[in-house]
Amino acid sequence: MPEGPEVECVRRSLKTIVGRKIQRIILTEFSQKYQKYQNKQIQFDQFNGHQIDEIERIGKFLIFKFDKKEVILNHLGMSGNWLLLKKKDQILPPHPKVLIDFDTLPNVVFYDMRNFGQFKIYENYNSVLQHHPIRKMGIDGLLDAFPLDEFLLRINKKNYANREIGSVLLDQKLVAGIGNIYKSESLALANINPMRLVRSLTNKERSRLGYAISKTLHKAVKYMGSTFDSFRTPDGGEGSAQNWHKVYGKKGGKCSNCGSEIRRVVQNKRSSFYCPKCQL
Repeated sequence: MPEGPEVECVRRSLKTIVGRKIQRIILTEFSQKYQKYQNKQIQFDQFNGHQIDEIERIGKFLIFKFDKKEVILNHLGMSGNWLLLKKKDQILPPHPKVLIDFDTLPNVVFYDMRNFGQFKIYENYNSVLQHHPIRKMGIDGLLDAFPLDEFLLRINKKNYANREIGSVLLDQKLVAGIGNIYKSESLALANINPMRLVRSLTNKERSRLGYAISKTLHKAVKYMGSTFDSFRTPDGGEGSAQNWHKVYGKKGGKCSNCGSEIRRVVQNKRSSFYCPKCQL
């Protein structure tokens, strides 16, 4: 699943369509196999002739704002992404769901193999902010200045005390934008074992973790995200953040710091990777 840095890279790549006038938003024939898109074309026709004013990211969500009050909420799901179509006759990627045609090229297509993605109209910006996952969302891990004091207040809550930190970091109500990849990498940078209970972490370790989260997420954006199987930016580029990962996906490999064997543990059905010597 694309995490916060990958979604931010998508947003930045889509800046090329901001300020452009829409000819039509088309729900593809393929999309009509799925209930969430069925018989919705007439609703999307209201955007014909209107302009995209901004694309905002909140956590792992994208919000398309227009020169009208309605907005569209987009979530990439497990495998969704956007592709810029720079030629009129360009072949669409597999599993296209939404095509946006503009008055000039490039056009864009949202494709989503596993169909966990979302492209949904809300009546205004305030209503989309009331969407439950957004309303309950925690700190944006990609803020320019990471709010360490707020992070410490949140992680000190009693409901986290007896939970393993490797599981807690996936809670979007703590820090939005972290998934399996950057959870493992943040803990590795902070030298904290993912199986530690939150109550066992010292104030110094909690602060170190907050800074590690911020540094890891920003570094991932700098390297255009992590590409393993499918992630690409809308202009077709691959991310290279995976080239500096310390532990993620490296079970059985050697720690670059001490040479110990990287281990994998499953926490709430999600994998965490760590060095047993460096991460205490």
